[in-house]
Amino acid sequence: MKTILCYGDSNTWGCVPGVLTRHPKEVRWTSVLARLLGEEYEVIPDGINGRTTMWDDPANQCRNGLKGLGYSLYRAKPLDLVIVMLGTNDGHYTDHAGYRDGLYVLADRIMKANKCFPGTSPVFPGEPKLLLISPIERTAQKFPEMTAEVAEKVGAYWMDAAQFAKASPADGCHMDAQNHLALGQAVYEKVKEIL
Repeated sequence: MKTILCYGDSNTWGCVPGVLTRHPKEVRWTSVLARLLGEEYEVIPDGINGRTTMWDDPANQCRNGLKGLGYSLYRAKPLDLVIVMLGTNDGHYTDHAGYRDGLYVLADRIMKANKCFPGTSPVFPGEPKLLLISPIERTAQKFPEMTAEVAEKVGAYWMDAAQFAKASPADGCHMDAQNHLALGQAVYEKVKEIL
């Protein structure tokens, strides 16, 4: 059994465009990924609406991805792969460079998880593996190049979600069922390359 943690924001949580309720479990891209991978894999979705890479939301402190990372890793371990799709919400608090810096700090922490989060058992029993997914929201056109830059620095894999899925015109941010399906299928292909 291989275990994958999907660490993200409202598109990982499964937010319905324009309505902001939650897609049924079977619709979400993480569930599509799990179905395609089959019983030999466990996919753990961990999405929080408004989550950033490392930036504080003054109204809701639980949205800082860096501060919540340790809890998520401990809860899900042992892990074979962590998938991170964050960045859309960073734009409320920082610029492109801030997104890159936040993603770097988060990614570096994940790759060094066994040292940063010691315990009675390791987060990664084997070699740490991380897949960074640049978000679908294209207001910030530099998401893909910044994500690629961070992936190269920390030794992670990466892909551009916007190559496979797009935001619904209902709110310009969240995916409908068709795009969850498309993204889940694309992530599946990438995961099979990695694992």
